[in-house]
Amino acid sequence: MPIEDMDLDGPLLVIGQEVGLASGRIDLVGLARSGDLLLVEFKTGPQNPDFRHVLAQLVDYGSDLWGQSLDEFDNTVVRRYLTSQYCTDRLMRDARSLAHARHAIWPDMQESEIDQFQIRLGEVLTTGDFHFVAVAQRFTQSMANTVRYLNQSMKRGKFYLVEMIRYQSTPVETDGQVLSAYAGQMIARPESQKSDPAARTDESQFLDTIADANYRQALQRFFDACRVSGLTFSWGIRGASIRIATQDRAEPLSIAWIFPSDGNNWSGLSDLTLGYDSGSLATRPSVKDQIERYAEAALSLRPAATRAKAKPMVAATFSPSSVVGQQDELIALITNTVASINDRGNLA
Repeated sequence: MPIEDMDLDGPLLVIGQEVGLASGRIDLVGLARSGDLLLVEFKTGPQNPDFRHVLAQLVDYGSDLWGQSLDEFDNTVVRRYLTSQYCTDRLMRDARSLAHARHAIWPDMQESEIDQFQIRLGEVLTTGDFHFVAVAQRFTQSMANTVRYLNQSMKRGKFYLVEMIRYQSTPVETDGQVLSAYAGQMIARPESQKSDPAARTDESQFLDTIADANYRQALQRFFDACRVSGLTFSWGIRGASIRIATQDRAEPLSIAWIFPSDGNNWSGLSDLTLGYDSGSLATRPSVKDQIERYAEAALSLRPAATRAKAKPMVAATFSPSSVVGQQDELIALITNTVASINDRGNLA
C-alpha cells in the first residue's frame, strides 16, 4: 500500500495494531512523516466484496480518537502498541513512546520538521481529518461510488479503497510448489489534497494580518521577549504554540498560543492564550508546580483574562485590547516563569 498514492510522504510509521478502542479493535494505525494519521481496516477473502459496513467501522474508530490530545493519543494507542506482541520492528525494540518511535524510523528529522509533525498531528486529532483506508481482495462498484460520495461531501476525513491483488504461480513453474504474492492497487481515493508547506503561516505573515498597529506592536514585543527567554515557536496554518523545553520529554511543552480572533483554531483557542494542556503537563513533573502557578497568575489578571473554554486547557485568553493594555504584565509573567524553571534546572 504505497502511501505516495495518498499524497503522503513515506515511509509509514506503524504505531498501532489490533489496538482496542471503545468501538472495537482497529487493525492498523499509521503515521505519515507529515503528521497525518491513517486508520486501516482489512477484510480477508473475496466473499461479500460490498464492504460498506467497514466504512462505518472506520468512522467509529475515528470518533474514538477525535478530540484527543497528543499525550492521550500517545497513551491510548502508541505506548500500548509498542509494549504489545504486535510490535516486532527491530528498530523500535526499545521505543516506549511516540517520540522514541518517530526517532527510530525518522532519525534525520530536524527540529523544525518535528515541530510541524507535532502541529499537524495535533490538528488531525482535533478536527478528525483522518485518512480512512479499507483494504480487501475485491470491492464492488457501489462500494467505490460510496467512497467517492464521502470524499466529495464530507468536510473532514479522506477515504480510500485498496484492493490486494493476489499473484499465484503454477506448480509446473516452481517444481511443484505454489508461490503467491500480493500487490496493492488504489481503486478509490479523494482528489489530490497534498498539503502545501507554503500554506503554513509564520510570524511575519501572521503579524501582517493584524490591522491594529498597537496590537501588532504589543505582540511583537511579547514574541521578542519569549525568544530572548529561550522559548520556541511552532507555527501551523493559522497560528503558533509557544513552547519550553523540559527534562521530562523530548517534545517541548506548550505554555502559550497565538491565533486569529475567530476561534476556528486548534481546541477553539483564539488571540493570545497563556496556560497549559493538563494532559501534556501531567507528563512533565519537573515543571508542574511552576506551570500551575503560571496559569493561576495568568487567570488572575482580570478583568483582562477570560478562561479558555477547551476542557483539557487550564489557560487564560487575552483579547487584543487586553494584550495592548497589559503587555508589560504578560511579558513579566512568562519571562519570570521561564527564569524560575531554568534556575531550578541549574540547581538540580
